[in-house]
Amino acid sequence: MRAYYTNILKHFFNEQLIHTRMEHQLTQAQMAGLLAMEERSYIDLDHGKTGCSGLTLVRFLIYCCDNPSIFLEELRVAFEQGTGHAA
Repeated sequence: MRAYYTNILKHFFNEQLIHTRMEHQLTQAQMAGLLAMEERSYIDLDHGKTGCSGLTLVRFLIYCCDNPSIFLEELRVAFEQGTGHAA
């Protein structure tokens, strides 16, 4: 069951990450800096090759997310629907 939710979070977070980076016109290097991670690790995250750590998720919510409440509500919906995207 844990793997199921981990996979949903991975896909949901990837979509949010790319959307946020594009919306704010940030480079991958700039996003890596905001998330306190190596650029190569960020690129893997950006391409959906890896999932995020708890620390990365928290830094994203604090430093990159315009409205963490909306992010969390959409993630809840994605968990309930069993998909990576909110309806």
